[in-house]
Amino acid sequence: MPDFAFQARNLVYRYNQAAALDGLSMAVHKGERLALVGANGSGKSTLLRILDGLIFPQSGELMFFQEPVTERRFQDSGFNFQFRRRVGLVFQNPDVQLFNPTVFDELAFGPLQLRWPKSEIRDRVEATLASMDITHLRDRSPHRLSGGEKKRVAIASVMILDPEVLLLDEPTAALDPRSESQIIDLLVSWGGGRKTVITATHDLDSLEEIADRCLLFESGRVVAEGAPLQIVHDVPLLERTRLVHPHHHTHPEGESQPHPHPHVHR
Repeated sequence: MPDFAFQARNLVYRYNQAAALDGLSMAVHKGERLALVGANGSGKSTLLRILDGLIFPQSGELMFFQEPVTERRFQDSGFNFQFRRRVGLVFQNPDVQLFNPTVFDELAFGPLQLRWPKSEIRDRVEATLASMDITHLRDRSPHRLSGGEKKRVAIASVMILDPEVLLLDEPTAALDPRSESQIIDLLVSWGGGRKTVITATHDLDSLEEIADRCLLFESGRVVAEGAPLQIVHDVPLLERTRLVHPHHHTHPEGESQPHPHPHVHR
C-alpha cells in the first residue's frame, strides 16, 4: 500500500458563494516534493491552509498518514500538538508570520510552544541561524528587514521545528534574483530528500529544481499532473490555465516568408 502523507477526496471550500476548491482530489506521497501550480485564485493557497489545519473543507475528506484531519480532531490536544509538530506552513507574506521583537525570539517561539528545554532551544536557534546564513540578523527586528531577509527568517522559524511536511506558499514571490536563488537552494538541500515538501507557486522557472511532480490547478480543481519538464513545455495547457500568454512575432528578413509563432512570457 502506498505511503501517503496526505490524501484529499472531493474537497469543497467556498468563500461566500465563490468556490475556492470545487471537488478537489489529490494525494501526496511521503518524501515527495510536490508543486501546486496555477494562476492566482486557482485554489492553491486555500488547499495549503486546509492541509495545515487552519481552515476545514465544507465537504470532502482529508487524511494525514491515514488519520482523518477534521476540526473535531484538533480539539484533541494530543492530536493538535503532534500535528503542529509534524507539519509547518510558510505564508506567502512573511509579515503575517513574524511578530516577535527579534529574529532570535522569532525562531525560539515555536520550540517554546512545544515546551523544549531552554538549553536545547538556544542551541537549535543558533544552529538554524547559521545554517540559514542569517546569524548577523540575530538581534534585529524582523519588521526592519528586507523582503528576502524576512522570507529567510519566516522559513527558518518553521524549519527549526524540523517538520516532516513543509508547506510553502509562493516562497520566491517578490524577491530579487539573488534572494530567490538563495531560497531555492535552501529548499533543494533541506531534509536531504527525506522530507515531504509541498510548494504552491505560479513561477514556472524554478519548477524543475523544487519539485519532482506538479499538479496544475484551475478553478479549484486539478486539471493536469506530471513531471515539471512535461508541464512547462505544454504551452497550450499553460495558456488555457492563464499561466502564460502567447506573443507573436515574425522572423527577420531573409526567410522565404514571415512565420508567426508563439513566444511564451512568464
